[in-house]
Amino acid sequence: MDSVNQELEKSGIQVICPISIINVNEISTYISRLLCSKFPDFNLNYNDIFIRISKLNMYIADMPFGMSDACYFYKNQSIYFRKGLSFDNIKKLAFHEIVHHFQEVKDLNGNLHKLGLCTYLKLKSYGLALNEASVQLMSSFATGERRDVVTYYGITLPTDSPSYYPLLCNLIKQIGYLTGFACLFNSTFFSNEKFFDRFKALFGEKNAFNIQQNFEKLHDIEGKIIKINTKIQTTDMSYHKFKNSTDSINNYKEQIRKTFFDTQNLIITSYFDARIRELSSVNAIQEFRKRLSSFSNLIGVADNYTFFNNYYLKKMAELDKKYEEITSGENNTLIVVKNSMLSTVFNTLKKIFVHNQEQFERDN
Repeated sequence: MDSVNQELEKSGIQVICPISIINVNEISTYISRLLCSKFPDFNLNYNDIFIRISKLNMYIADMPFGMSDACYFYKNQSIYFRKGLSFDNIKKLAFHEIVHHFQEVKDLNGNLHKLGLCTYLKLKSYGLALNEASVQLMSSFATGERRDVVTYYGITLPTDSPSYYPLLCNLIKQIGYLTGFACLFNSTFFSNEKFFDRFKALFGEKNAFNIQQNFEKLHDIEGKIIKINTKIQTTDMSYHKFKNSTDSINNYKEQIRKTFFDTQNLIITSYFDARIRELSSVNAIQEFRKRLSSFSNLIGVADNYTFFNNYYLKKMAELDKKYEEITSGENNTLIVVKNSMLSTVFNTLKKIFVHNQEQFERDN
């Protein structure tokens, strides 16, 4: 227990008081109902889930600026909530942290081996940011978080989680749309390999690894910005140090923009380039066209970002060529209805260019 207290102290967490048994039971009821109703494919038993959640320790605590409003410690199976939060907010935040509890896979010595999509090998973790993004996407879905179109670091994007990990949640939703959310959420909750097997099969192993690493990079850079902002707000610094700090933040913001679009573009190309090579029927072509068109509702955009528009036009030209190749050898008695290439392009581009909140809410 001393090591846990030392870790808490090192993290700047100071316990104020435990959450009452009555409130713990209310949280347990709320989370158990959400898990069973929102994720029926998990085949969870309500009573078992409730009992397991109600046994967790939950505390109100002083937490340092820049730290998340809730934190789960696996070593003592405890959740800490920032003081001053409303109880309704605590209940919603609890979902994310309680999913972490169910994700735990420990080795024989009690050390954490897996946490959902994250694997721990000795002192290094792999997939931590990917896991945080997926857990938060699950949480936003379960608690009914309102989707919104937001702008962070000069990137305008639709996100299911405007307040927590908005960029990462946008990217994981792009991936989940292509792999299937059932597969993504199953592996996130049960810490199995179903998602990664599908992820690597659809995107290519190297691309999947690079996408995962870019998630880590985005997470780490945002952490650096938070640390600098904390230092600015808590330290009496000279103008020279203040200027260096703000310059560093601007540099990190540019790195975030670049990494985000590099990741988004890699998600797009690694999936759709592979799928277009597999098309062998008119129906498959039409489905591909719809899937790529619908993907425009998920992407982040910025000034001078033209990649997706250019990519879409290129793929439509390739689809038109494939259509001609497939239909040219068919029997003339078979009637095939072909959409106008030009009208399809213009209709989709109209959707791509109109990035506003009402459209995203309607389409999603």
